[in-house]
Parts: sequence; structure tokens; C-alpha cells
Amino acid sequence: MHEPHANGNLTNSEKHTEMAKPLPDHDFHNSWGCIYSGETTAKNKAVRDWWQEYFRSPATVERKYHDLLSKYTELFTDFFGGYYPISLHAHVSDALTPTTAASLILNTCASSPLVLKNPDLAPSALPTEDGKKIQEYVLEYLGWTESHVTHPKFAAVQGIYGAAFGPLAHASKEWEVQIIASGLQPTVISLGDSQDALSKSLAEAKRQGCIAVVIDMVSTENGAVLAPERFKMLKKCCAKEKLWLIVDEALTAIRCGAPFCFQRDEYGKERPDLVAFGKGLGVSGIAINFESPMTRGLGFVNTIDRHQTIMYWRALVSRPVTMPVLLDALGILYTARDEDWPKRSLAIGETICDIIQSQYPGEEVYGLGAIIVVDRETTMRMNIMASTRRRCQYSRWLPKLDAPYADREVMEAYVFGPLSKQHRARLSFLAETNGTRPAWCFICGIESTSNDWCRTCCLGRCENEVCEKSFKKHTCL
Repeated sequence: MHEPHANGNLTNSEKHTEMAKPLPDHDFHNSWGCIYSGETTAKNKAVRDWWQEYFRSPATVERKYHDLLSKYTELFTDFFGGYYPISLHAHVSDALTPTTAASLILNTCASSPLVLKNPDLAPSALPTEDGKKIQEYVLEYLGWTESHVTHPKFAAVQGIYGAAFGPLAHASKEWEVQIIASGLQPTVISLGDSQDALSKSLAEAKRQGCIAVVIDMVSTENGAVLAPERFKMLKKCCAKEKLWLIVDEALTAIRCGAPFCFQRDEYGKERPDLVAFGKGLGVSGIAINFESPMTRGLGFVNTIDRHQTIMYWRALVSRPVTMPVLLDALGILYTARDEDWPKRSLAIGETICDIIQSQYPGEEVYGLGAIIVVDRETTMRMNIMASTRRRCQYSRWLPKLDAPYADREVMEAYVFGPLSKQHRARLSFLAETNGTRPAWCFICGIESTSNDWCRTCCLGRCENEVCEKSFKKHTCL
């Protein structure tokens, strides 16, 4: 199986070209979708200037931190259709905890025009009394009791949502994830019932301490897509029961063929209250819409009021993101906007699906846009590095969003089938020359750790016995 690699000597010109404009490759894992592009995203002149200034004098750029954070907020809000990035975190699962969401919701309500402009809540000589009055008023608005504050929970939709760790991991179907779940278990609800039955389920969930419903638009397990009519029904029922609706777009943002998945044409103008974002965007967190069912009554009409409540929340953390991360996130957003990555993701998805069907007619393909979910046996046959869990039937293909990935001829020459053998040999040669290996285990998707990797297909593996056994059975190109 492990054939010697081809002599991949590159001229200086070829090396320069490959560094400047990377060719497509078969890494559809891309750090679980965290990598949107193989090219630099510092294409915007302002971003390049900030980077260059940062290298020369970090302190000078640090003094512009709040201006650049405001620029990021403005750019994000414009690109994502009115959703403001309010809470910023290192990982999206850090944001998607019930306690964080509850505090964010309480802060948004307490710093809203509804509260600040209410004469009955005007400051008095007793600050403690003021705090108590405001808290009682906010809890009444939310329909919360003390248990929602002290023991907040999420509700998760059965069969469509799964998290990697924390409270939401309790809802996973994978035992390896379930055994590391922690925190209060979410209430699992079904969308298969009627609207009346769903409302009753949500009302009961709220009585049990749930503050919000969390949902994926595309299942991380099997690529099933949430039907528009189900999403509309869920949103309507959440509003009726005063439960905040949170859509987890960590995987689907941009890749789905729209800025956020629920902004695709088939979902109409339905707006969730909060959106969790992350992965390829460089920054993770929660975005808020001030015109959603649960925020509309708070009176956030003026932009200055919206920015003020965002400022109040961010003030609780001295630096929500570091300057290099912020500059990187700005570059990603500018590039996504200027190159229209949402539109390109549709073209990439169509190209890859066409190639799959040409090689394996009738093969089932799930997902949306550049989120492609296939049976893991298809991944094995086509020798693709994918986001795969060892015991899951399906593989997620998360290709980069660079223009060549939408070109079928290029993809067949460099990624799929026998024509890609030469390019893979070159990648293997470069890896060995640089003392590296393919980044991911071809079988289970975690970090590649073994030096016994396939130089022909440029595929790595970890040192787990199960993966080793399966890896040795794969058929080279």
C-alpha cells in the first residue's frame, strides 16, 4: 500500500507560486471547518496596514483596540444582516452555556431602553433597592422565576443538535461524547408533533428552568437539514412561551450558501433571537438581533442604545479578543464579503456533488452548500480527509472556500481520482521535506500522530489500534 513517493523536486518559481496561490487538496477536515481559506485573508488594504503597523509597533495598534473592535462589530453586523456580535469567546462552546446565555440575556434586558427610560425604575438614594426593582422588572418581562437565574437550562431539539462537551453534550447520540458531558441536562424536545403539542412541550421546559431552545440548521451527525416549516413553527412557539431561540451557526455560517443558514431564501424572514458563531470566522461568540421576538419589546430602536448595551456586556471582560485575533477576524470578514463566499460555497457544493455522482451514481449526499455529508465508506473509497468520528456512520466534508474548489476540472486533477495521484505525491514530498505529516487521522479525524502514513495518497493516521487496522485496509489511488 505504501508506495514510494514520486520525486517531487520543485523549481523556485513553482515553490513561489504554490506559496502564493495554494492548489486545492484533499483536506476536507480543515480543523473541523475552522479553516475557510488556504490563501491569506489579509487582502484588504486597511487590514494589511494594521498588520504591518502591529509588527512595527504593537503598542501603537493596541491603542486603537476599541476602534478596531467597533469596526469589526460594524462589519459583522452589515455582513450578517443585522446581527450584532455581542459576546466574544475563544470557542463557540464557551459561549453556549446556560449560565453565560442567562447572564447575557439579563444584561441586555437590564441595560435596555425599556428599563433605563422607565420612570418607575429611576435611581433612588438606595442602590440596593434599585437593583432589586430592576431585577424584578426584568424577570417579569422574561417570565422567569428564581430557578431560571440560579439553575438555567437549555432545551435541545431531538435528532438535530449535538455538542462536543458541556451541558449540551448530554443530548449527543455518541457515547464517547455523552460520557464527558457535564452540567444540567438539557430538556430534549421533539419537532415531530403539532404546533399545540410543541407549545405544551416548550411551556413544560420553561417550568423546568429552560431559558432558551438551541438548534442546528444542519445536523452535525448525518447532515439532515431542518425543514423551513419546522423552523417557522419552532420560532413561533418559542415566542409564545417566552423562550429565547438560539441557532448554532458555528458550522453553517457562510458555508451554507448564505451569511447565516436561516437567511437562505427557503427560510424567509424568520429571525432567531441569538446566534452562536465561530470556527472559520476566527472569533467565536453570540450575536444578537434587536428586532427578534424576545428583544423587540426592549425598545432598542436607536443604534446608540444597541451599542451601549453591547459595550456594557463587553466591559465585563477587559479584552474579549486579543489584537492578532481581531485583525485576523477582520481580514476573514472583509474577504468573505469581497469574494462573496456564501455564493461561492453553493458553487463548490454543486461541483463536489457532481463529482461524487459521476464516480458513484445514486450516492446519497446530504448537507447544504459547502457542508457535504456522505457515508464514511464514500470517504474511504475517495481517500478524502474528512471531519469523521470513529463510530459515526457519516463523514462531513468541509472544503476550503477558495475559487479553484468550484472548478470541476481542477478538482479532478488535484483532489479526486487517479489524476490527483501526482499532486498528492508532491504534497507528501513537501511534508517529508518539512518534517511534517498529514494533519488528521484518515479514520477518526483526530490529530495524526503516526509516522506510518500513506505517501501515495498523503493520508495520516493516529496510533489507535482500531484506526491502524482500518487504515491498512484502504485502497491507494
